[in-house]
Amino acid sequence: MLQYSTFLERLKEEAEVEIWAKSFISNPEDWRIEDIQVKAFPKVNPLPHWTSYIRRVNEYAWMNRLDAKSIKINIKYKVKKTLLIKFLLLLGYLFSLLRCHKLLEKLVFKLVLMNNRNKGINQDLKHSLPDYLLVFNPFWVEEPIVALEAKKNNIPIISIIPSWDNVTTKSRMVYKSNYYGLWSSVRINELFTYYPYTKKAKTFVFGTPQYDIFSNAHFLQKKEVFLDKYHLNDSLPILLYTLGSPLFITTEIDVCLQFCKLALQEGILEKYQILIRPHPIKDFSEYIPKFKHIDTRIKIQSDVQTSKTEKNRFMNKAMLENWVSTFYYSDIVIATSSTTLLDASMFNKPHINITENLTEDKQYDDFLKDVSYKFIHLKNLNDQKLLNNITNWEMFFNQLHQYINDKNSIQNKSKEVVIALAEQKNEGKYGAFFANQLIKIVKNNA
Repeated sequence: MLQYSTFLERLKEEAEVEIWAKSFISNPEDWRIEDIQVKAFPKVNPLPHWTSYIRRVNEYAWMNRLDAKSIKINIKYKVKKTLLIKFLLLLGYLFSLLRCHKLLEKLVFKLVLMNNRNKGINQDLKHSLPDYLLVFNPFWVEEPIVALEAKKNNIPIISIIPSWDNVTTKSRMVYKSNYYGLWSSVRINELFTYYPYTKKAKTFVFGTPQYDIFSNAHFLQKKEVFLDKYHLNDSLPILLYTLGSPLFITTEIDVCLQFCKLALQEGILEKYQILIRPHPIKDFSEYIPKFKHIDTRIKIQSDVQTSKTEKNRFMNKAMLENWVSTFYYSDIVIATSSTTLLDASMFNKPHINITENLTEDKQYDDFLKDVSYKFIHLKNLNDQKLLNNITNWEMFFNQLHQYINDKNSIQNKSKEVVIALAEQKNEGKYGAFFANQLIKIVKNNA
């Protein structure tokens, strides 16, 4: 998405840019960028498997030392407690108890840096001779491997924390950077808390460049084209129901199905056009017949999903246009504590956020409450009362019925949400702002 923001246009004015992209092989046409060389991401050999055990122990040690609630919730509900996991959790607890977590992390850094499985990447870096390495996801698999090889070549590293929840929910980073870029000052404070050594590095706020296109008219489809594509009723307000990953909140699709059934009973289908947006990288095909069986007026954006045949996740220009147009033409957005709350806020759309278990299966009650109110990145928004949370079906449908007669009946703090998460309002210049931050780094070290 960055190639369609103002980021690269500004950056290439001051620097020579080379990009290694995983999707270059499958989508070469989408990577034709003037004055920028784009290459396929090099083959990455993962770290030795045995290092995963000491990395897990390190994560569990820091989890206990920090009382990292988001990570604890993930482990409590989403990790199968095998004998091995229990043993690693115990070791982590002991390292934390003995206050040896910092020494343990130093050991992890040394062990992963000793990995010699990626000499090809090392040679690629020597051939490219970059003055800086910009890492867009330090929590993923491939990018940290490149960063480790860069450290062996004394190449300064700039690591970008790519989302609002990454610091407090993801596995610990396995290398140190010279610079860290984050969405906002709130995230910088979290970084300092979770990674104390980053206080010695330089940090900067870069906003959310992926949302530049929300202010770019070229990415907005004509309304009649968008409505015709999904056979939407132009006379009704669009109620956009967004779904997250079913691997995390496994009840989301069941709740959405139940909502559609109740919406039919409540007469909502006479008042709203319901449009369902599945998670773009999760297969939704098996559920489509279940929704169509309820009522054919319920529409599903089944085309937003990445093809199963594509090895690397990629959103081309057509998919981006669909993303922008969907949120622009929607009137209300429904989510379960997902990033689509920010998508909605970028267009000043009111939202309904489901924060508790709406199924009859009570085993999910505590999980949904813990995620909604104790995950650090969500707790920050809830503490500021920026989210329109609903906890039961009665609240849900009361809000929908009231909205038809009073468009101000649903709390809308979109502007505050944007500022809280991106630190500045969207004027289509997040990318240029990001580029300017990088240019400052280069010039200050020239």
